[in-house]
Amino acid sequence: MSPASPPETASFPFPTQIVYDGTADRLRVTVDVDPTPADDVTVRAGARRLRITVDRDGDVVKRTVTPLPPGLVFGDDREAVYNNGVLTVSLETHAPPGAGAKR
Repeated sequence: MSPASPPETASFPFPTQIVYDGTADRLRVTVDVDPTPADDVTVRAGARRLRITVDRDGDVVKRTVTPLPPGLVFGDDREAVYNNGVLTVSLETHAPPGAGAKR
């Protein structure tokens, strides 16, 4: 696995870890949103980006993540788990259709 955590920005105040596992073709994003309740956390994944939205005392903050490395898209195998204030999102990655198996 290779860590790939871009620098945090002031607009998204939650500690975030992003890890791409090329061997397993998975991107895993872990966010410590404690003490935010699960109902105030939204996860949306499209083909090319993951958006995490947190409603924090009426102030909405967002973080957008794109597949790593560049040139990959998210597949259909997706999972988001919220446990004790920690959100973990795991997404399958692969080359887009018609792109061949090159990476």
